[in-house]
Amino acid sequence: MFIVSEIFPQHSGDLNLAETLILQSKMGGASAVKLQLYKGNQFSNDGFCRNYIELDKKGLKRLVDFGNNINIPVFATAFDNTRLDWVLDLNLPYLKIASRMHKESPELVERIVETKKPFFVSIADHSIVKDFSSNKNAIKLDCVSKYPTLLEEWKMNSSKKLLFDGISDHSSGISAGLFAASLGFKYIEKHFTLSRNLQKSTEKAHIGAMDFEELLKLKRLSTEIELLGSDPVKILS
Repeated sequence: MFIVSEIFPQHSGDLNLAETLILQSKMGGASAVKLQLYKGNQFSNDGFCRNYIELDKKGLKRLVDFGNNINIPVFATAFDNTRLDWVLDLNLPYLKIASRMHKESPELVERIVETKKPFFVSIADHSIVKDFSSNKNAIKLDCVSKYPTLLEEWKMNSSKKLLFDGISDHSSGISAGLFAASLGFKYIEKHFTLSRNLQKSTEKAHIGAMDFEELLKLKRLSTEIELLGSDPVKILS
């Protein structure tokens, strides 16, 4: 299972804490770490200030370099053209299309697709899956855009394996991820936190995040699930 550890906004605007989250993600078995790039209050209408979690290009480069130093790729969701330029300038290994971008920023989605770089795309509206089905660079993630997602709201079944490559999971715990692994999905994106007790009104992603012990368990159990029924590899002389 390729596990993407999403650490924003759980870094609380602290780059030292963000580096700790990247290190813990690496130690827990994550395959990559994802950041989010947007203006602090770009998506808020509740009156709470989120400017403190905004990441500039200098901070992005610092975290990307930190990931490279410990051998875990760091990439980002860019929510505007300026921030996408940052990502392209730094030549990050993957791009990301968030589920909300399909309606809110279709021109940005088109630009990401046209880069010809590998990209993860979260899809909540299944009517648009066909738009990416023939794109070899697209890693399609089934998504329920709700924090947190209740387990009964996941309509996950084997037929979705024909449409999606993995899931973007906002539910509490790792049950959804393990079920996805049992169905044969190869990718899971999930928020990561040092502690779900760090909840703030401006950082609600903690609620559906996995902690270090859950990441360890998700990695180990998903690997064991993938081994079920597999033939041992023979060394050919």
